[in-house]
Amino acid sequence: MHFRLVRYVTLTSLAFFLVAGGALAYFYRSLSIDNMLHLQESSNVNLTRVFANNLWSSHFLPLLQEAVATAAPDLGKNSRLQEIHRDTLELMRGSSAYKIKVYDLRGRTIYSSELQQIGEDKSDNAGFLGAAQGITKTELVHKEKFSAFENVVENRDLIQSYIPQYDPKSGTIVGVFEIYSDVTPFLATIRSTEQLLAAVVVLAFSALYLGLFVIVRSAERILKTQHRERDLALQQLAQSEKIASLGQLVAGVSHQLNTPLGFSVSNVTLAIEATRSFLLPLRVADRLAVQVRNAPPAERLMLNTADAQSQLSGITVSDKDGEMVIEMLGDVLQGLEQMRELVENLRDFTRLDRTKVVDANLNASLRTVVYVAKSAIPMRVQIVEEYGALPAIECNPSQLNQVFLNLITNAAQAIPGEGSITIRTAQESDRIRIDVIDTGAGIPSDVLPHIFDSYFTTKPKGEGTGLGLPITRDIVHSHGGEIAVETAEGHGTTFTITLPLISRTAPGN
Repeated sequence: MHFRLVRYVTLTSLAFFLVAGGALAYFYRSLSIDNMLHLQESSNVNLTRVFANNLWSSHFLPLLQEAVATAAPDLGKNSRLQEIHRDTLELMRGSSAYKIKVYDLRGRTIYSSELQQIGEDKSDNAGFLGAAQGITKTELVHKEKFSAFENVVENRDLIQSYIPQYDPKSGTIVGVFEIYSDVTPFLATIRSTEQLLAAVVVLAFSALYLGLFVIVRSAERILKTQHRERDLALQQLAQSEKIASLGQLVAGVSHQLNTPLGFSVSNVTLAIEATRSFLLPLRVADRLAVQVRNAPPAERLMLNTADAQSQLSGITVSDKDGEMVIEMLGDVLQGLEQMRELVENLRDFTRLDRTKVVDANLNASLRTVVYVAKSAIPMRVQIVEEYGALPAIECNPSQLNQVFLNLITNAAQAIPGEGSITIRTAQESDRIRIDVIDTGAGIPSDVLPHIFDSYFTTKPKGEGTGLGLPITRDIVHSHGGEIAVETAEGHGTTFTITLPLISRTAPGN
């Protein structure tokens, strides 16, 4: 059984578990971070409101107005900057904010809790541009080093939000707040939860896999048992079909045996009769030989032929009589050779060892099948053999013999009058091709889809089992081959078998 169910399920399950686990981890992390971003954005918006309520009117709005009024203001030298910075830091100490910045609508930094950043241009920043259009932009960033409260911190995960600020009177956007919040502890919690979830998933998948492994292992044993039982049933069906085919050959084989047997019996009978006429001359010759042996040397031998003449009267034996006996016995010997050849081919064909896999040349197998099949094929059907050079392949010759016989006898039955069956073999690359071509009536289009269905037959009841072609197909497939059919009504049918040079399946094993 080449399909290894346990190995297949193990590999596919492992791949599935890895993909599922990875997808679950990605989904959890994405969902957690999205929720954190949403919550922290809301927190940053609320913090911005706190800063705006406490510092906007008194500190940041005057800075904006001054920046708008002055074409190129030196924002870092504003006299009120230290007071604004002090009040801002004081307010930040009681919040989760790590840094805040305020931009005018030109993208200039009019204030930053990191003072050296005041005056920087952020007009091309995507977050600023979105907030300037009234859209709050938030993203998660990781900073290897980050200045907060004029101090430098390292390896921090931060939520960065750009939040539009509106004039309370006109409702128009007058500036943009940028605020950073530290979410390192939150991400650490997400990572630890993710690790715990991964451990739980691994344990759950392991338990699921163990249960699945046990089930699949049992299923594989059952499938192997069923496969062996199916092979045995197939062998029994094939043998039954072969016996049925042999039943159809009995009459032809009987004729093949009766013909040489009949003239052999006749010739032996004639030879016996001819031999009887040789007995008296042989006795006379024997007596003469005795007298010759007993006579003294150099003495003339006197014979009394009176008795012999009376006994030999009317008996004539010539060389032609002896030649006739020899010829008749030669015909008997030829007939016996024909019977021996027929019995030998029949024995090769009817071997019951259906599990033996050997290296065999299919041309030799086809010659045997054709010799046997001729016994049951009408004389009006001619078999043409066109064998190409073939290497030996690993196969079960007994099973393939049955395949060839099924196709040849089916082809003969498809020819209503005179016609021919051509059997052609050839090697094509790494495969062997066998064609069985008949000049019969072809297969009707409504019958063609069902020819390989078990128990389907177009023969009269009692004349066909409907198993010939299904068994043929199964045997070919068990050898790793394929069987195809081409037909045209009124123009004959071609069955084509292709078999691999190197067997991919050990039929019967």
